[in-house]
Amino acid sequence: MKTRAAIAGAGLMGFWHAKNIARIGGEVAAVFDVDGAAAQRLANRFKNARASVSLEDALARDKIDILHICTPSSSHFAMASLALSRGIHVLVEKPMTPHAAETARLYELAAEHQALLCPVHQFPFQHGVQRALSKLPGIGQLLHFEANFCSAGGAGKRAEELDEIVADILPHPLSLMQLFAPGSLRERDWVVRRQAAGEFHAALTAGHIGFSILVSMSSRPTATTLRLLGTAATIHVDLFHGFCFIEPGTVSRWRKIIHPFDVSARMLLAAGANIGQRALVREVAYPGLSKLIERFYAAIASRSKCPIESSEAIEIAAVRDLLSEKKSAAS
Repeated sequence: MKTRAAIAGAGLMGFWHAKNIARIGGEVAAVFDVDGAAAQRLANRFKNARASVSLEDALARDKIDILHICTPSSSHFAMASLALSRGIHVLVEKPMTPHAAETARLYELAAEHQALLCPVHQFPFQHGVQRALSKLPGIGQLLHFEANFCSAGGAGKRAEELDEIVADILPHPLSLMQLFAPGSLRERDWVVRRQAAGEFHAALTAGHIGFSILVSMSSRPTATTLRLLGTAATIHVDLFHGFCFIEPGTVSRWRKIIHPFDVSARMLLAAGANIGQRALVREVAYPGLSKLIERFYAAIASRSKCPIESSEAIEIAAVRDLLSEKKSAAS
């Protein structure tokens, strides 16, 4: 019997969640949106899916196993609470809630009603990120972690809206820190700078590793990248496309001469192999999202652990709160 899912939010992310549900063999049974026409348009794409302008009605009317929440973060807590209290599993777009205390409360509800709860931190599930993780021992001692997120998502937004987008993006680099440098998020000595609305930089030294997170709504070109600099080599990760390549650390006059050509060739080969691999598995957009959804559904079917554990999600939420507070103080 197919797993029956409901989508809350019929926008772009709701569409891609629905596509991935169908791709892994689930059934999109209900689509909720306060915009009834948008809900109906998305529901029309899937056989037997019904549209609704009331989430409570959608969950009561249909036998729903999983709720995908793809609405603004201010609505996440109420929606997730409603579903979890009925024993419905929940996959929720980041940030899970506006504040860490609410995230912790949702996990208490999930445990109480024996339901799985998972945030959409999809980058650690990308093929390129997983390959980078497997290659990490080969770059020697990790010295620097540099995550850069330059987005066009703030076009036409007001200053306060730009800062909200920055806060919404922060779980992504934090989830990558958690993956590549476990324990680093326990450090609290962040230095945060905000030179303008929608512009954010945070730096941290934890042990022998320097961490840098840049989020910019105005820097161009748009890019989502991660660099892991080690004593023997550097790993470059293109998070938007989902691939990585390794730049060797050999030092010589010849290496200096060919360096730009070598890096360009390595990137071209990695990007070419990646687009072929994504075409093979029909991963059109948001690399890592389909794998996370697949893992979440498999955990529900096998009654095993969630692909992102509660302690990890709560820790990310707490650091996001900390950085947001420091950002406000730096304004």
